[in-house]
Amino acid sequence: MAGVVKKLAVNTPPVRSPSGVTPTRRPSVCVLIPVHNQARYLFRAVASAICQLEPQDELILVDDASTDIVDHAGLGPFLDRILWLRHPSRRGVSFSRNHGIIRSRADWIKPLDADDVLAPFALDVLRHTPIPDEVQLITGGCHRIHNNRYYDYLCANDETIRNIPRYNPTLPSAVFLRLQALLEVGIFDTRIDFEEDWDLWLKLHQRHGGQAFMIVEQPFCYYWIEEAERNDKKRQANIEGCSVREYLRQRYGADPK
Repeated sequence: MAGVVKKLAVNTPPVRSPSGVTPTRRPSVCVLIPVHNQARYLFRAVASAICQLEPQDELILVDDASTDIVDHAGLGPFLDRILWLRHPSRRGVSFSRNHGIIRSRADWIKPLDADDVLAPFALDVLRHTPIPDEVQLITGGCHRIHNNRYYDYLCANDETIRNIPRYNPTLPSAVFLRLQALLEVGIFDTRIDFEEDWDLWLKLHQRHGGQAFMIVEQPFCYYWIEEAERNDKKRQANIEGCSVREYLRQRYGADPK
C-alpha cells in the first residue's frame, strides 16, 4: 500500500476522571443502537436506555434490514422517544452507526450494541463528571456475560490506552464519543467489518493524542457474548487487499498483537 506510515503519539497519558466539581450544563447524549436480526435482545437494550434519558437526550435505533422485527419488537410504548431509522437492504454495522451519528444533534454519542445492556447510571457520567475540552472519548468498564453466565469485569486503564497500537483498549458499548470529534475524523470506516472500532480509536488517538481518552472507573454496559451467534457471523476482515490488522500497521504504524 502506497503512502507514508504515520506513527502514533503514544507517550501522552490519558485523562483521569476528576472529582469534586459540578458541571454547569448537562450535555446531551444520543444512545445509538444498530440492529440486524437481533429482535430477541432489542427490548432489554432499549429499556436499559429509556429509563436513563433526560429531555435533552436522544435514542436512535438503526434497523439494518432486519427480517425478525415484528411490530417494532414490542417497543410500541417507547416509539415517541425513539428515532427509528431503517435500511431497505443490509449495509453493515459501521454504516448503521454512521447513519445514526449523522442524524444526531446531541453533544455525545453512546454506542450500544443491540445485544448489550446499558449499565445503571451510565448516562450520569456525562451529567456529573467535569469533562475537559480535550477529551473526545470517555471509556469505562463492562461486565462480560458469556453464554448467559457472568464471566468477568473489564475496565480500561492507563496502560491499555498507552498500548492502543498493540491492543484494542475498549468496546463500542463501553464508551462515550464526542460528536464533533467523530465528524472531524470521518466516523466509522464502512470498508471495515472487523475491529472497525479499533480503527476509529486509532484515528482519534492519531489526531488528538492520549489526552483525548478519559478513563472512568464505572461500569458502562453488560457485554453479551453468545458463541453460537458469534460463530455464525461472516466477516471479510480485509481491506484494500490486505488483512485489517495489516491495514492498521500500514495506516497508523500500529503493531497489533
